[in-house]
Amino acid sequence: LRPSDTAPCALWSQPYRNPRNRGVTCFCSLHKPIMAFLAGIKGGVDLKATDVNDRSAANLENATPDVLDDEHERWEYFFNSGCRTWFDLIKDHTFTSTFCTLDPSEARVIVEHWEARRRLIAAASSRGEESEPSAELDALLTRTLESLGPLKQRLDAAVAEETAKSSEGKAFVKLSTRSPKDSKKALARAKASYHSRLAALDHEADDNERWVMLSEEVTKSSAIANGDEALELLLDSDRVYEDLEYALRGPPAPSEPSTTGGAAEGATDAAASSSGGSAVACQGAVAQGAVAHPPGGEVTLSWNMELVARAWDPRLTPESEYRGIAWNGELSCLCQYFHPLYFPGMRDRSEEVQRDIMAVYNSPEVKNAVARLGGHCIIDFAWLG
Repeated sequence: LRPSDTAPCALWSQPYRNPRNRGVTCFCSLHKPIMAFLAGIKGGVDLKATDVNDRSAANLENATPDVLDDEHERWEYFFNSGCRTWFDLIKDHTFTSTFCTLDPSEARVIVEHWEARRRLIAAASSRGEESEPSAELDALLTRTLESLGPLKQRLDAAVAEETAKSSEGKAFVKLSTRSPKDSKKALARAKASYHSRLAALDHEADDNERWVMLSEEVTKSSAIANGDEALELLLDSDRVYEDLEYALRGPPAPSEPSTTGGAAEGATDAAASSSGGSAVACQGAVAQGAVAHPPGGEVTLSWNMELVARAWDPRLTPESEYRGIAWNGELSCLCQYFHPLYFPGMRDRSEEVQRDIMAVYNSPEVKNAVARLGGHCIIDFAWLG
């Protein structure tokens, strides 16, 4: 894609259209051949008996159950790699964070809001309306925010604690697993800011400069100042919906604790400076104790989802972010997180960046965290210059 003044964010704002819809136009092209065929058999045809070969039934040959035999291990693989797993181990090497309790009932409200929102949009589309039903969506959001009042209060407290540590009075809020960086509202703000910056330039920006500017605005669009703004993004994210929906229907906990490890986006964010400081993000998992099966037929599921507020650091820009892969306890790969982009200012600093990141990775705390994740994980670094 080549970004332009008018369409750098087109992929975010255009609705998806199924290519199979083109089949509607195919009917017209097939109309004449079909009519000719019908005319040819009008006088009658000779039919011969054949073996029955009914293909109308569903093909179950490759069907899989909704819950796999190893679903509990899959569940742990993803959710036990969240922030809580590694934060205390490397808190001296990562960004400050405040955890906020998220009850299953509150997670259910967020999931149901997303599903209701999706139904309203689908209903409007079926009526031929080109725009989303904003009045109905706003009313749904208002009702949902009212029902999440206690969560909003807890988020306000967590965000306030982190904004007080930020030079810009901002924070970043995410699930213990993934962040709401796909929020359409956040991306719309990024798009508007991008266009404003582009219009203010005194020169013609090339493609790389445009993409760098857009990436910077997307990063900044997730900064929030209070619980209301945090919930606005959380309620507008596919990623948040997917993680909470999966957590709520997680498989029954086994009778014995599991020791499965794994990887997900729950990476630690570490900050590195030219004097040797680096922020680390480990993605892996440690086991959580099993939950007992109560009498009466109902099964209690494990629940380890939380919200996390992190102080916003304006030094965390696309050019500062690096992603590494640890294997057998060693950092075997390191690259730019935004690898398609070119940052001229970093061209002559690669050795400095590598030195600082390796110094943090080889610290006892980070090495211990990686070891507890089985020695294999994805690890993110922020080099802060």
